[in-house]
Amino acid sequence: MIDIKKFIQIRKAQKLSQTDLCHGICTQSTLSKFENNGQVPSLKILNQLCDRLHIEVGYIINRSDEQRITQLLFDADFAFINFDYTKILSLLSEVSEDTLKRKEDQVHYQFLRGQYALKSDRNEMSALFYFNNILTTKDLPKNDIYRLLALNGCSQIYANQGEMQKAEHYYSQVLKNIKSVEINNPLTTLHALAILCDASEFYGQREMYKESNSLLRYAYKIGTEKHVIFYMARILLQQGVNDIAQNKNKEIISQHLHDACAFARINRNNITLNKARKLIKNLDDVK
Repeated sequence: MIDIKKFIQIRKAQKLSQTDLCHGICTQSTLSKFENNGQVPSLKILNQLCDRLHIEVGYIINRSDEQRITQLLFDADFAFINFDYTKILSLLSEVSEDTLKRKEDQVHYQFLRGQYALKSDRNEMSALFYFNNILTTKDLPKNDIYRLLALNGCSQIYANQGEMQKAEHYYSQVLKNIKSVEINNPLTTLHALAILCDASEFYGQREMYKESNSLLRYAYKIGTEKHVIFYMARILLQQGVNDIAQNKNKEIISQHLHDACAFARINRNNITLNKARKLIKNLDDVK
């Protein structure tokens, strides 16, 4: 059975309209009938649509209770992206931690609980508990995306507490392993970009521009290759901030900041938009 809801979530997460997705593959009517009425197109068309979304057809097919649990965790992840904490709690309440058999579901669940504790409850101690459960999971690869998300969460907490050496210790592990993550689905893409943005901003604030710029270049590469623009404004803003601090050419700085504004408007990210505009104004005043 094809999970149409999951298909739609992936399309929207990549900021693709129905028109964008079906262009050159099928009519918008065919795609609309699939998404809205459950009329599955031919396998050839479905394969082409999934290829454009950088997923396999099997990724949107439900097969068992394990897939149902994975779907619940997947839905909760996308609810985080939309800051829908009520929905997150509702979805997680349908998952019993004791019944999770697969290690990937266990660490995924721990990450979601930690994120909820950190972002909704504002309970840093609880968040650290869940993140450390991931970091102490036996035989978890160093480049596992949820291990890196846990490191990112711990780093943010310690940075907020002013314990910068601890924060840098965790981010140094992110720096070593983030580029070896296999980015093979939309959710991993978004998670990797979130980590790269957070880490690059941390290193930028610490005036460690070599590390920050390296992460930003990799984030930009992922965003362009996977056609994901959700984090582009943050990436380009931080690049502009780093450029200013390093006294780079004003034309390069201006280009990064204006590009940041463009992506911020597309994503309706007013915070980043206002920051970029302020820096552009300061740059113009210097001329």
